[in-house]
Amino acid sequence: MSKTYKVTLKPSGEIVEVEEGKNLLVALREQNIYIKSSCGGHATCSDCILKVVSGEDYITPPPFAELKLLGNVFHITKERLACQTCLTGDVTIDISKHDRATDEAKLKNKTVNFSKKKQHIKIRKEPDIKKIRTERADERAKEEVENLAKAETWKKHWEKNQDSEAPKKLAGGKRPKFFDTDKVDYEKNDYTRPLSPEKQKMKDDRLETERLKAANDKKNIATDKEYKKFRE
Repeated sequence: MSKTYKVTLKPSGEIVEVEEGKNLLVALREQNIYIKSSCGGHATCSDCILKVVSGEDYITPPPFAELKLLGNVFHITKERLACQTCLTGDVTIDISKHDRATDEAKLKNKTVNFSKKKQHIKIRKEPDIKKIRTERADERAKEEVENLAKAETWKKHWEKNQDSEAPKKLAGGKRPKFFDTDKVDYEKNDYTRPLSPEKQKMKDDRLETERLKAANDKKNIATDKEYKKFRE
């Protein structure tokens, strides 16, 4: 015959006997003591948590499944999963969080709220669906027409008479200017197209500056040579 151990239940003070090797969830439920559990004792819901008040040396250590769910904090919280806890001696546990009336009231409230929400669900019939689809198609067609009209008004808008109060468009509603490549071509020596007077003057000034610089460099070289001869 297997050993049995005494379990004192708080806050009622009731004392029950639990067989060795049987977890507290099964043992207490067999004696019609309510312990909440959603997973059926597989250590996945944490609903069957209870608090060990005394006799913590007489309970089996938590398995990996319990540690993965609660963590290794029993020395702080004194909480264990009833479905994973077996006894090796007499203990006192607190099951004040497990109240059948409270849990049934919460479940009933959830059911009532769900049924109320379900009543507000609108079921559309086939004629209503066709009407909605037709309205949406008309809205899309209208939007496409408006977009095309906007695109037409944008074409060559700089050639049209602009209202002073109309919102400004890109570049102030002016005709876009082409990129001027004259300066780029002017900087090349193989430029052959006729230049404007201003750019022709710029070109002449540049050539004159280059000529003066070259002459100055020659003069400096000649001076350096004469100085070297003098030193020799």
